[in-house]
Amino acid sequence: MVCCILLNLTKRTQVDIIRDELFKLYPTPHKMKSANIDRLSKLLQPLGLYNKRAQSLKRFSKEWIRGFKSVDELYGIGQYAKDSWEIFQNNNRNVKPTDKVLLEYLRTT
Repeated sequence: MVCCILLNLTKRTQVDIIRDELFKLYPTPHKMKSANIDRLSKLLQPLGLYNKRAQSLKRFSKEWIRGFKSVDELYGIGQYAKDSWEIFQNNNRNVKPTDKVLLEYLRTT
């Protein structure tokens, strides 16, 4: 879900640049929730919208820890993330995504 938040209005190649370092520094929702906002924002700078992304990741992590019934209740989760969750976590192949990569995945698997 974190990568889905990072991919919002961003290319995967940009996310690839910071992804490993992000998960190294913040490997759990508890670590992300407690992240220093300035340090997190600086790491996210190559993606653009870095202050908003940092706030979104912290809020998402707090809500994840609190628990949820449906993934789309969580802050920062849009249709792409909801469809991804259904496909990859719930093994739901009846999803009708609009994202071309998810469509291609469903078509070829």
